[in-house]
Amino acid sequence: MNKDYYKTLNINSKSTQEEIKKAFRALSKQHHPDKGGDEKKFQEISEAYDTLSNVEKRTRYDHQKQNPFNHQQNPFGNHQRGHGPNMEDIFNQFFNNQQTNSQPRRRKGRTLNIPLTVTLDDVYFGSKKTLNYKKKINCGGCGGNGGETLTCPTCRGTGQVQHAVGNAFFRQVRSEICNTCKGQGKTLTSKCNSCGGRGGNEKMSTIEFSVPKDLVTGQNYTFRGFGDEIGDGEPGDLTVQMVILRHKDFKINGLDLVYEPEVSILDMIIGVKLLVPYFGNELVAKIPQGTDMGDVLRLSGKGMNTSNGVGDLLIKPKVNMPKTLSDKDVEILNRLKLQSNFTK
Repeated sequence: MNKDYYKTLNINSKSTQEEIKKAFRALSKQHHPDKGGDEKKFQEISEAYDTLSNVEKRTRYDHQKQNPFNHQQNPFGNHQRGHGPNMEDIFNQFFNNQQTNSQPRRRKGRTLNIPLTVTLDDVYFGSKKTLNYKKKINCGGCGGNGGETLTCPTCRGTGQVQHAVGNAFFRQVRSEICNTCKGQGKTLTSKCNSCGGRGGNEKMSTIEFSVPKDLVTGQNYTFRGFGDEIGDGEPGDLTVQMVILRHKDFKINGLDLVYEPEVSILDMIIGVKLLVPYFGNELVAKIPQGTDMGDVLRLSGKGMNTSNGVGDLLIKPKVNMPKTLSDKDVEILNRLKLQSNFTK
């Protein structure tokens, strides 16, 4: 196993689901392409989170990480005292263990990967979404097998064949897809009249779900059994990659919302009341008199509301400087320069 998902997220194997989510949130903000990050790094982070945030995938990953060869017996246990171990015996023992421990896996249909864009409003309100997509449905005439079949004589129905690679000192058994049946475990002897041997047809399918309020762009959500159907096996999965569209008013910073209104220099000096658009409503905020450029105003509890906490609404005024001044404007400003409040 080449990829260390824990290292990718800067966590360890004891990290809780909450710590995994927190690490992903921080790294995705840092490396998101929309914020100038590296797209490849962002994909690596998303891949790591997709595995570690799923209990079943994480358990399987941890097991493979700790036991890359999945053998439990001591391979040197059978050599005679006073003599070195016979490498051929080691290979045979390892091979036999692999044969004994490996059990035929039930065939599974293709996993479908579908991107879905949602709005920030959808995330804020936890809106219900309906996703329409195409998937393969088994033929009623042949049950998805394509017609009359026989067990593949090459792989004996497993869909895989094993090859030994290496040398006299070390050998490894690799499983490869059977070329005879292309991994199907069986060969077609007579095509089904209903589907012409295809095993099924594409059909529109629908799934409904609520958008998580703690959603982060790039997160994957897997729906078990909603992928392609397959004969004599279980349906594949549906994986939905969520992307949050840019909002016209707000940016997201963790749980906080950031609002950057354009404000005139005079309003910054004398103060002004702002009407902030807020998911179909308006919030009243006030820029106090004499606010400095770069100051951030905070409306507590008006950010994203999730199970992990509630954020704030941060108002960062962007000063809109006048491009031209009339003679009278210059006269007024020159008089103001003489006032004590405007002197250095």
